[in-house]
Amino acid sequence: MKARHTATLALSFLTLVAEGKPDEEGFRKLVAPLIESYCMDCHDNDTSKGDLSLEKIDGNLVNGPDLGRWEKVLHQLELGQMPPEKKSQPTTAERHSLTQWIRAELLKGGRKPENKLLRPGAGNYVKHKQLFSAEDFGPAWSPPRIWRIRPSVYESGIRAIAKNGKYVRPFTLKSGGHGFRDYDNQYLLAGADLAQLMANASTAASQLTEVRVVNGKISKGNSTPNQLFNLIHPEEAPPTEAKVDAVIQWLYDRVLLRSPTLEEQARLKAFSMKSMKSDGKLLGVRNLISAVLLKPEALYRSELAQGEPDKLGRALLAPREIAYALAYALTDARPDKELLKAAETGKLITRGQVQAHAERILADDKIGKPRILGFFREYFEYGGAPDVFKDAALNRNHVPEVLVSDTDQLIMYFYEKDKDVLRELLTTNKSFVQYGIDSKTKKPIRARARNLGAHLAYSLPPDWKWIPEQPVALPGSQRAGILTQPAWLVAKSGNFDNDAIRRGLWVRGNLLGGIIPDLPITVDAQLPNDETLTLREKMKVTEEAYCWKCHQNTNPVGLPFEMFDHFGRWRTKELGKPADTTGAITNSGVRGLDAEVPDAVAMLHRLADSPRVRQVFVRHAFRYFMGRNETLRDASTLRRADLAYVNSGGSMKSLIISLLTSDSFLYRKAEDPNG
Repeated sequence: MKARHTATLALSFLTLVAEGKPDEEGFRKLVAPLIESYCMDCHDNDTSKGDLSLEKIDGNLVNGPDLGRWEKVLHQLELGQMPPEKKSQPTTAERHSLTQWIRAELLKGGRKPENKLLRPGAGNYVKHKQLFSAEDFGPAWSPPRIWRIRPSVYESGIRAIAKNGKYVRPFTLKSGGHGFRDYDNQYLLAGADLAQLMANASTAASQLTEVRVVNGKISKGNSTPNQLFNLIHPEEAPPTEAKVDAVIQWLYDRVLLRSPTLEEQARLKAFSMKSMKSDGKLLGVRNLISAVLLKPEALYRSELAQGEPDKLGRALLAPREIAYALAYALTDARPDKELLKAAETGKLITRGQVQAHAERILADDKIGKPRILGFFREYFEYGGAPDVFKDAALNRNHVPEVLVSDTDQLIMYFYEKDKDVLRELLTTNKSFVQYGIDSKTKKPIRARARNLGAHLAYSLPPDWKWIPEQPVALPGSQRAGILTQPAWLVAKSGNFDNDAIRRGLWVRGNLLGGIIPDLPITVDAQLPNDETLTLREKMKVTEEAYCWKCHQNTNPVGLPFEMFDHFGRWRTKELGKPADTTGAITNSGVRGLDAEVPDAVAMLHRLADSPRVRQVFVRHAFRYFMGRNETLRDASTLRRADLAYVNSGGSMKSLIISLLTSDSFLYRKAEDPNG
């Protein structure tokens, strides 16, 4: 009865959104009682925790005096930070209705606060226990979206049309921070991007319309197709509409991988005929080429699912949308002929048909799939090792690019074996060492380095002889998976020392699914600059009460990596003292997982045994391949993917296929899943 009453009130305020009037009734009947029930213990006038009192907060969010306070309340509610865990909690429906009401009221006043749950790196704020419980959140879906293509997809697309042009990368993916880079809500094309896109389109158009004069004879350039040459030939008669139609069809086939509609054909034909008449045939055709290359469809991926909705209001992606979604999920190229043919013939509609093509792409070694390695690079975050400055005088054998390549090889080795992939990547003592592949013979060779000592990063003997049979086994007491690879250790280090805090942050967030709030701007986060102290001794300052609220979750799981130096080399001493590598798994929220650990190797083996760690890994895979954070509505997708991984014996391919055939991937609904 209470849930029905809450839902009724939540619906009632929707009629007021367009009117721009404060919803006084909604505040009185829905909001005020919830604030009284869940907030006033800490936020009345007498207590005012966090300098926030809600006792007399004004319910007018259109033009009232307390808009700033309401935005704070909204963010805390959406992130699940308030009420505190030990306090009485609103139901999922109550929290949803309250945040929806606040957002709608703020919108009436022209304010649209950012939903921080949508940020890359914020996925862990969704309660793990709810996602993997038996609670039913209904069938999954994603919101409709128009999503800027990745830089690599853009480059492969324009080179498929005019491959030899000298193009400038017009846009990039954001770097740094935590979370995956290619999210659907992160990018728009700005003025500078458009200028570069126009320049690239002009370059491609020039290449496609090259005309040569050799010994007085006019001929076409190497990249100029006959359709275009016949149109721009200076000695030919004025272009006919039939020739222009043929060129438009040719451009659409290659740029957009489809035929133009009658309306598009007529509009572009009129544009090009007018341009050729006023600017000349050559420039007119180049303008036509640029117009097609700059169409939004060539720069954005569309997932609108405009078909007939089911009884739940969800619509299946159109076959072409599925073709592009599959291609972009696994590759950096547009859909191949098989996908396009399936879409055109109505054979990319059922879950089984989608699965067959996902399996085909994953199994075909001729199809490049950089997105697979890309996931692991972004998940483990080891690719940044070359960006960490190191003093060459301290270690002239340090070659971070080789270390990253070695870790790439190790990941793909276990991906291809496709058995207990996560466990292997967290516990293996195997490693590739200075491993390269000859571009001509395709045989293993020793990777080039500035010297012959790059293998010392793996604590191998100075006289170790490189061998092509790799990976090699390192001492199991020294190495356990990617987090003990020199590439990861360097990426999570400072310029002159280890960084146990960053390492602990990664373990807490990426393995345990924990949350560490952003550092307050008022905090001067500096360790003592005393070279006589070990890092652990310097970090004693973080155990002060104010700091320990956060550092209790990072230090215990970050300090076990003190068994390595900041170049990733195993060690037993630090500053002449025995290296203290002890730590603990704490505050995991999982029965039987918390424990003290003697070092990083023991900690990683313990974590690898935990279903929680596996499920958190599944959540990260979801974010990467979906391009967004999970919501409670995605619970069924996550449970299905986790089950597929377990039942397949830890197959990464099975996990990916489960995600790419899920309702979250295939269905859209015209409603924000976060309310």
